[in-house]
This record gives sequence, structure tokens and C-alpha cells, in this order.
Amino acid sequence: MDKNDFESLNIEYYKNVNLSDYCTWRSGCNVSYIFYPKNTNELKTLLSLKNKKYIVGNGSNTLFISLKDTIVISTKKMKSIIFENEILKVECGASLSLVMSKCLNNGLVGFEFSTGIPGTIGGALITNAGANGGTISDNLISVSLIDQDKEVELPKEEIKFEYRKSSIKPGQVITSAKFKLIKGDVVKAKENINSYLKHRNETQPVKLPSAGSVFRNPLPKFAGQIIEDLGLKGLSEGDAEVSRLHANYIVNKGNANPDEIFLLIEKIRKEVLQKKGINLLNEVKIVNEK
Repeated sequence: MDKNDFESLNIEYYKNVNLSDYCTWRSGCNVSYIFYPKNTNELKTLLSLKNKKYIVGNGSNTLFISLKDTIVISTKKMKSIIFENEILKVECGASLSLVMSKCLNNGLVGFEFSTGIPGTIGGALITNAGANGGTISDNLISVSLIDQDKEVELPKEEIKFEYRKSSIKPGQVITSAKFKLIKGDVVKAKENINSYLKHRNETQPVKLPSAGSVFRNPLPKFAGQIIEDLGLKGLSEGDAEVSRLHANYIVNKGNANPDEIFLLIEKIRKEVLQKKGINLLNEVKIVNEK
């Protein structure tokens, strides 16, 4: 579709956007168009366009270095949450914090693991996001997605979930998911949440923009400990710095640009490989169409 025809789609969009405002690192490249579909039909319309597309939720684990002739589709406004007793159906753009809050309001427990994770349901499922002893796939029933223009619902058993990854393919676009929770002790759940938040605030650099853990843990070892043992806390590239609180975080101290963050990621990876013989794998996504 010609760019001049985008308005005829009647789907909310913005032109000439800097993605610094749309990701948690507060650092990103410019993009010509960003769209906000509000439902599956609008999403399908956008996916049918011949233009190159990149789909993003909250941008909480993504480094946008360069996007050329690509439209960005944000699912953040697809965020409905429907409860049917202990079953909930959640659209892909709902934030994990919103889902957890709604669950507790309905007397349901089991989503407290997501405390402090800034992502959305869709992104969390793709990466099998987890924290506090749990993962997004633990209480999952099924995932609905668009695959080659067809809407399909995959039961959990047909998806392979591993540490920080799933078998959901890049061309498969999640629209919603179903979860089975249980009625439980909400007071105790809220106590656990407060405990998780306290630990997070004490051990993670929550006051500065970041994308969470940069590298996957090479289990049974931990990336943060490996980086810290090499004395890399405080290592910087411009305003991008290895957090002095948690070494697996790179924080934006003010005006870090995407290239600086990327250079710092590569410096860490090279140092760890040379000194420890470990090739750290990214937990964050690097988007670079240069």
C-alpha cells in the first residue's frame, strides 16, 4: 500500500516517530509510521499490507538501532481481559502488571511471578518470560495467533517452552492467550508481591531506563555474576553503562543512543568470551536494518 493511503485504513497511527518514547531503554531509532490496532481485525488488516512490518508490545526487551522502510505495529491497545470463573482470556497487548492486578481483584492467584516484569502478554509468551520462581507458560492453556493469514488456537502442549524462549515462530503473531488460575489467598499473594518488589528494588536499577536482563543466564551460571566477576560494573559507552547494582543490566544514564548500547553489549560479550570462554546469548532483541 502506498504510504499516502494509510489514512484510509482508519487505524490509529503516527508519522515520523522516534522509538525512544516507545521502549523502556528510552533509546531508539526513528521510524516513519507506528500503528495501534485496537482489535484482531485491525491487526490482520495491517499484517496483510505488503510493507515490511515490525511488531512490538511494550518495547521492554528491544534495542531499536535502525528500521528502514518498515512500519511498526504496536499491540499495546489490544488489552482486553475476560474472566470466565478461573479461566481468563487476555489479549496480546495487556501488560503483565495489569493482568496480575485484575486477577487479584477477582480473587485469583498464580500470576504473582510477573511482579516487576514490564512486558506484555504477547512478548512474554514468545520469550517465556519469568521471574520470582515462575514463568508465563506455567498456567497457560492455549495461545491464539495469526499464522499465514489464518487465525489458529494452539494448546500449550503444541508449543515448546524452554528457558527464555518458545517455539512460536517470528511469522506467527500472537493475538491472545488463555490461562487457568485458582481461587486463593489474595492477602498472602499481595504479601509475596511486596516481598518481590522489595527484593527487586534492592537488587535491580529500577530508577534508570533499561531493558531488564541483557543476556540469558548460561545455566547453572548467572550472566550478572560472570560480568561482575570480570570487574565490568560501571563500564560505559557514552551514556550507556553496565549497572553498578546488577551487572546484567545496561542502563541509560541520560542520552545513550542505540549504537552506544549495542557497542557496550558487544564489549561485554567479547570480554566474557575471551576471559571465561562463555558465549553469552542475548535476552534482549536487537533490531538493526542498516
